[in-house]
Amino acid sequence: MPIERQEQLTAFSFSDYSGGVNVAQPPEQIAENEAELILNYEYDYNRLRTRGGTSAPLVTLEGEDVIESFFYDAATEAYILFCEGTEKKKGNVYITYLNDTPKLLGVLTGADRPICCKYDNCVYIASGDKLQYYDYEGLKTIESSKLCDNVFERFGRLVVTHRGDDNLYYSATGDAKSENAWTEDSNVDSSSKWLEVGYKDDGDIITCKPMANDLLVFKTNGRIYSVSNEYPSWTVSQVGEKSYAQDMQRSIEIVGNSVAFITANGIRSVDTVQTYGNFTMNEIGYKFNKLLTEVVYKPMCWNIVSKRQLVIIPDARNRQKVFIYQYNMDAGFELEFPFAVDDVAETSNGVILLSGNSLYRWSFDLTTDNGKPIETKLITRKVTTEVAFYTRKYNITIEGDANGVVNLTAGKQSWKHHLKKSHKIKYLYDTLSELQLTLTSNSHHTITTIILYSVVK
Repeated sequence: MPIERQEQLTAFSFSDYSGGVNVAQPPEQIAENEAELILNYEYDYNRLRTRGGTSAPLVTLEGEDVIESFFYDAATEAYILFCEGTEKKKGNVYITYLNDTPKLLGVLTGADRPICCKYDNCVYIASGDKLQYYDYEGLKTIESSKLCDNVFERFGRLVVTHRGDDNLYYSATGDAKSENAWTEDSNVDSSSKWLEVGYKDDGDIITCKPMANDLLVFKTNGRIYSVSNEYPSWTVSQVGEKSYAQDMQRSIEIVGNSVAFITANGIRSVDTVQTYGNFTMNEIGYKFNKLLTEVVYKPMCWNIVSKRQLVIIPDARNRQKVFIYQYNMDAGFELEFPFAVDDVAETSNGVILLSGNSLYRWSFDLTTDNGKPIETKLITRKVTTEVAFYTRKYNITIEGDANGVVNLTAGKQSWKHHLKKSHKIKYLYDTLSELQLTLTSNSHHTITTIILYSVVK
């Protein structure tokens, strides 16, 4: 077969994946920078590299207690561990530092998954009953507080909410733990105050999120309210309905100037618009929501700001499968971990994952899952023609472990790209009715360039 002149060759690039996964359209209709599947990769300056590995357990709680979630205290680099409980037997609370033995602090007042807030040099804890706080001496209960399953700080006051109650309860200014901190005095502006949201609207408060100068209140009937200004000039407005937000506090997360939340139909957001005081509801992650919503059951999400990632677990029964919305690129992809992920937190030591009764580090500095190779898979877009592709050569640059290998498949042809030589020209003569590449590997690597030169006729 004669060698075609260079000008007869057509270049097809499979190098740019900055658009992430797109399953909203057939693979032959997606953009050049999108892919049909991206599994166990993350972005490194728009290039795909094997996701960060996970460490050996950094902390393990021994005994019968089962850790449900944890809170990271940046001031002391301590980890407060919250154990599962029931209405009859509330969960224990422990404190630990990395590579240390957990120490028992006390018992939660409620049985809900705790929400924490750092305020007035204390960690406040809402678990569905009386508010508690840890003041670095012990775990204490505020008997005068309201029942609460959510707590956050707002302009010098703590604010709590509780499912089944339509009110936001504000502590006294600068005081959340004294006997009078939650007692209202109509003659004293700095005393505790309360505000009803959604009068008799037949919905319970799921959660309340601070957003710029407003509070967004999500309710189980699908309505979203904004609370503008502060006492005594509160203004309550309905800014959305039929949100389809899940009845899970952990499924609603602040992301920059938006609040993202998981629904049975995918990820949605409430965003501010330029006109002051207005909000709009949008669908985000449209390109990969079809994957995310195959099963939605008690979903959870976390915002990892340093990675610009919204980490999503749509099905609480399958917590090894994680979806990532890379919100600075509007790109989505999938991760699989060797263990179920129960909680996530960004710390000064990187991202920490909770699985079972152990804490693990998730980092690019680690190239394996505690010694176990990370399996990656990439399926590119599909390129079609009415005639045929006569392939000639592949220009490939994939960097990684010197002893590593990336397996490539195109049509019926398969070959190995050895990472010892990151750049290679692979001559491969084949006739294809359509072009689509599949890459698999268990070696740590970064994809820079994949270009196919072919004759189309």
